[in-house]
Amino acid sequence: MHILILPSWYISSYNALQGIFFKEQAEALAKYGNKVGVISIQDVGIRNIIRQKKLELSKMYIFENRVHTYRFQYLNIIKNNFLIKKFELYYFKRMWTQYIKEQGIPDIVHLHSYLAGDFALYIKEKYNIPFVVTEHNSGFARNTISIKNLDKAKEIFEKSASNIAVSEKLGTLLKNKFTLNFKYIPNIVNMDFFNIKKTVKKNTYDFIHIAYLDRNKNQTMLIRAFYRVFRNQAKIKLTIVGDGVEYDNLYKLIKELNMQDQILLFGRANREEVKNLLQHSDAFVLSSIYETFGVVVIEAMSCGLPVVATKCGGPESIVTSGKVGLLSDIDENQFSEKLLEMYNKRKSFNPEYIRKYVEENFSEKAVTLKLNDVYEKARK
Repeated sequence: MHILILPSWYISSYNALQGIFFKEQAEALAKYGNKVGVISIQDVGIRNIIRQKKLELSKMYIFENRVHTYRFQYLNIIKNNFLIKKFELYYFKRMWTQYIKEQGIPDIVHLHSYLAGDFALYIKEKYNIPFVVTEHNSGFARNTISIKNLDKAKEIFEKSASNIAVSEKLGTLLKNKFTLNFKYIPNIVNMDFFNIKKTVKKNTYDFIHIAYLDRNKNQTMLIRAFYRVFRNQAKIKLTIVGDGVEYDNLYKLIKELNMQDQILLFGRANREEVKNLLQHSDAFVLSSIYETFGVVVIEAMSCGLPVVATKCGGPESIVTSGKVGLLSDIDENQFSEKLLEMYNKRKSFNPEYIRKYVEENFSEKAVTLKLNDVYEKARK
């Protein structure tokens, strides 16, 4: 089957991790016998250019891991959202024309989030090619989507052949909001990359947290909860990986609590560094207020780590058994209790069992089989 992926955000010259789960899903679909292409239209802001001290605006074709990727990066200096959409649709049509000339017409289009829905609608209306949509956007739960965009999302969902949500909770929310069915199919984890590494014995127990540093990721609660139960226990550590707007505030909090010896703000990490940090940790923690899924959770579990996570939307579909982790309300007291419980039960978690659970539910094969079934039904 020939599948075209339309991501609403994607990896770029300025962010190698943005939307990487779309890329990995595309590669998994290709690995299991499909012809797969991606068309991505991406804006680049002035701040990114200044911060990274480079200017890379171009139209490019990349063939990598069996996936044909057509990517266009443009400088966004337009503040009018209507004009931006018109501009992006114009360039999408040009990329689409090149795509079908070189790769042929796809059998099915897979749209990731309603935001790029105009592209899918154009293909459906002009070429009569059905599309399915997977929704990832947390704005539906956080009520940050405008009425105009809610109307656009409704149009996309009504015209799609099938609607998918990346967590059961998000699917239920969208079903109630739009009175349409949403099937739960999770994101993929690359289990070839994220794996268990046998390490030498160490005399510390290491919690790890990986996320953008902002208020939704709720690192302040995490730090306070960790301090509540583990202060003055030098052998129990917490590493917080990531960068963001809350970095300075978190640094000040750690210093105020005198926890510099136990809590490390690692900063930004590339993918290899993330894997290495996970492989040398003992448990993963997620403290978010809201997550549509939580890819980093299954990446950690693929490395054999048990998880302590808040009930924030996504983890409830992942941590479904006490054998793989613990769930907590978004509450500092309860979260601290779960951290302590994880430490006290540390010998009861089996890394191989946790990885096997991920393989059965979130691996390339498990998710691809579900998606192929959706594609076949959508074409009928």
